[in-house]
Amino acid sequence: MFRLRIRKLNEGYGEKKEFLIANFLQAIGFLGTDGPKARETKRAKTGILLFTKCLIPQPARSWTTAEIASELGVPLQAIYRHLQWLREVGFITEDFPGKAEDPKKVRLWHYSLVKAWNGVENRAKICLESYREIVTNLHKTLKEAHKRIPEDMITLDKKENFEIFLREIKSNSDNTYEADLGTLGRGIGLFSNHHYPYSDSMPYKITDECFFQRPERAWTAEEIAAWIETTRPTAYRHLNRLISLGLIERCRAADGGPPTSAFHLRLGSLKRGWQKIETEIELILDQYKKTIKQLSEN
Repeated sequence: MFRLRIRKLNEGYGEKKEFLIANFLQAIGFLGTDGPKARETKRAKTGILLFTKCLIPQPARSWTTAEIASELGVPLQAIYRHLQWLREVGFITEDFPGKAEDPKKVRLWHYSLVKAWNGVENRAKICLESYREIVTNLHKTLKEAHKRIPEDMITLDKKENFEIFLREIKSNSDNTYEADLGTLGRGIGLFSNHHYPYSDSMPYKITDECFFQRPERAWTAEEIAAWIETTRPTAYRHLNRLISLGLIERCRAADGGPPTSAFHLRLGSLKRGWQKIETEIELILDQYKKTIKQLSEN
């Protein structure tokens, strides 16, 4: 199933080819890990080598898994997960042999790094179209705040890290509000399997009861924790996730008094907030496209 992470490239890595490749692969979730030493793991090194020694320098070649393993100097088992990820995202495809005894081979779609990535981007945009339809349905039920920032509050000027997943979602025959919100949350990485049933989970209750249903209000972490009967650190963990997804924003009292830190629905409306999220995603996808073009020319 298609699943792509959208996150800005880390400009601190530099522009050298090896750093650019590692930066890009880490941003889209291909390396599977994050953190300052993420590129030093065996899995990450194998993933980077797959691009630097096979896919980028030889885009027109088809490879058996044994040939890839030999080229990279790693066991066969070390490349299966990487190849599966690339298949699911639509970056590579398989060539089936004419004879049963011949091994199947994998290759870039259209034998081109740029064209293969165009296919990935198209699938990402299909996901966005599906999400937009769900947001429109949810918006019919929800109300908007009259002001984009809660009364007597101002937005905190703090740079936030934007990170969202785009996952293919199945059309839902049950077009209830709860089903739509669950589908959207699952698609963008807000809910996971252990949150099922979604409507009973903490992230669902925080998102819906505190923000979607009360777009005019600002909440402190302590108030969120009390509302869903959990600890303050747990509340912060869910709030930080909503911030990284672009669904909520930080704010504080305009007069400088309490609360000094609170949270509100972005722009006071799911529909308005989602439009900003889509804009951010499109800018990052454009950044990815330029990176792929740069890598293909080197």
